[in-house]
Amino acid sequence: MTRLLGALAALILLGGVFLLPQADEGRLAAAQAAELLDTDFAAKVVEEFGEDDGSTWTLSLGQVSGLEDGDELVSRQAVARAFRAAAVDAGRQLNLAGSNSPAAEGVDFQIELHDAEDARVLTLRASGAMGDIDTSGEFTPPAPTSLLPPLVAIALALLFRKPVIALLAGVIAAGCLMRSDAGLLATLNPIAAVGDVGVAFWGQFTDSDKAQVVGFVIAMLAMVGVITHNGGLRGVMDLVAARAKDARRTQIATWIMGLVIFFDDYANTILCGATMRPLTDRFRVSREKLAYLVDSTAAPVAGISIFSTWVAFEVSQYAPQLPAAGMSAADGYSVFIQTIPYRFYCIFALALCGLIAFTGRDFGPMLTAERRARTTGELVRKDGTPMVSDLVTKMTAAPGLAIRAWRAIVPLGIFLLFTVGWVYYTGYVGATDAGLDTSFSSRGLSNILGAGNSYTALLYGSSAGLLVAVTASLAAKLPITGIVKAAISGLRATSIALVILYLAWMIGAACGNLGTATYITAAVGDALPPALLPVLLFALSGLVAFSTGSSWSTMSILLPLVVGLAYQLGLESDLGAAGLVVVSIGAVLEGAIFGDHCSPISDTTVLSSTACASDHIDHVRTQMPYALLAMIVAVVCGYLPVTYLGASPWLCLPVGIATMFAILRLVGERADDNQTATEHLGKA
Repeated sequence: MTRLLGALAALILLGGVFLLPQADEGRLAAAQAAELLDTDFAAKVVEEFGEDDGSTWTLSLGQVSGLEDGDELVSRQAVARAFRAAAVDAGRQLNLAGSNSPAAEGVDFQIELHDAEDARVLTLRASGAMGDIDTSGEFTPPAPTSLLPPLVAIALALLFRKPVIALLAGVIAAGCLMRSDAGLLATLNPIAAVGDVGVAFWGQFTDSDKAQVVGFVIAMLAMVGVITHNGGLRGVMDLVAARAKDARRTQIATWIMGLVIFFDDYANTILCGATMRPLTDRFRVSREKLAYLVDSTAAPVAGISIFSTWVAFEVSQYAPQLPAAGMSAADGYSVFIQTIPYRFYCIFALALCGLIAFTGRDFGPMLTAERRARTTGELVRKDGTPMVSDLVTKMTAAPGLAIRAWRAIVPLGIFLLFTVGWVYYTGYVGATDAGLDTSFSSRGLSNILGAGNSYTALLYGSSAGLLVAVTASLAAKLPITGIVKAAISGLRATSIALVILYLAWMIGAACGNLGTATYITAAVGDALPPALLPVLLFALSGLVAFSTGSSWSTMSILLPLVVGLAYQLGLESDLGAAGLVVVSIGAVLEGAIFGDHCSPISDTTVLSSTACASDHIDHVRTQMPYALLAMIVAVVCGYLPVTYLGASPWLCLPVGIATMFAILRLVGERADDNQTATEHLGKA
């Protein structure tokens, strides 16, 4: 019956796509015109109408005319966003005036659309005292069907619990849609679609950042294999187990570790999941619960931490728009600090993890998973497929070896120190070259983190940790063949996880090619009541992140649009213009993380399943009710009281946490009662 209802819901979901209206053409044209403004064209515009001193582009925007008068601000912000992206690609800093209103003596832009012989042509023209330059391309407005690839993948994954098949179906659906101009037969040809997909998405395999993420995952899991083999991980487990003597305390320890590793979500996910898994296995904590604790602390704590690889990215997306709200772009970091009390979802998600760990109560699918693990010892559902195989999860220390915790603590410490140090070094050099503040202050550290190369740092840090782990194993007089075998076991066991990760990235690329996020944002529009703006932005951000599987992409799309819109609507709001700007920025940041938590095509969700050796779809199914609870409480106890009643966020936060605690007491149940560590160890 459950499968039947799931199938019916999936059909309704997919069929409903064809009933959705087309989005406003002016907004879609503005978004696509911005895509025409690539690095080469942007450089020509700067050379013709601005200044380029080799490190910084300086440019002023004058009039920006869209297809309709009402699209002027949307078109202006789309052009501004495109210039910022082009500057990053060109390795330049950008001084851009006029991103929210015309600047004096700025370059004018016109977006034009006309019919050609075989297609509609979109033209972006820059005009100034020196003349005109333009660029053109075919206009293929994102349609409601652009939602199909992610929805196909999500629906099939949740229905059949086969993520590889589901994601592959979504990728093929994207390939078919990309062939839609060739006629019906070509569109419905899956074999040809697969060929097109292979060409179109080859960039996912050649992308250096993604390659470094994969290298980081492999090196980290190889290091875990080595420190398991040399007895280091067993030593750490014994130290933690001295205090975490049952399932509840082990979950508390996992939650605390998730809070402590606040500087990067990838590092948090892999480190917490891989190191705590043997201990949670010992006390029969389900892999779904471990994956939830890891996933629901990683992004939230990195997202609100004032010193993380996230904060600089988040600030960079909205800071250039702050002059439209009467603030300086240099106030971006202080505005971020102001948003923290309004980061209701992240704070409630972190608090909910702690409440569940401390009370030992669960509900919904997670309660079923926990009871299964406690009573039967099945850490993964009987027909479930862990993201890593038994080669990793059942590894033990070499026989006859003295157990020493330092063999794990030192490599893990080297990983953390090297990663943070490399981020700081590369960030300091980059920020210094750009002339930014690098003092030991909140703003200086934010600039350094923003300019740092976190992907390279994670790869180098994990590689350094692996090297130290191997050295410690050799010092313990373990044979090199056994060490290599332990390291390679991690690589052999993660093949399915890497396949899913790449397929998830392909779905994200498909959404970019088809304009999924552009369609969603254009379809919603900005006809919003001021008090509801944060809630609707939270929902829109969550929908985009859920559909695309990327919180950072969602932020980069929506944040540049928020400041001007919130400021205008805030003039009529009890919060005031500046207040609504702060709350709205926080709402977009929160919605992006919420959507990411619920999406089976999110890379961080995949990595959480991988680090914890959980069935991926089971992780999504069990985490989603908790994410929805934190979301509902964030809206009901957070955003609505703040915007409609003028309530203080410092009052909303304890009320929301108390509400979640009450709900847990009301509907939650303990999976076990008074089971001691001895009982668990005896049964293991």
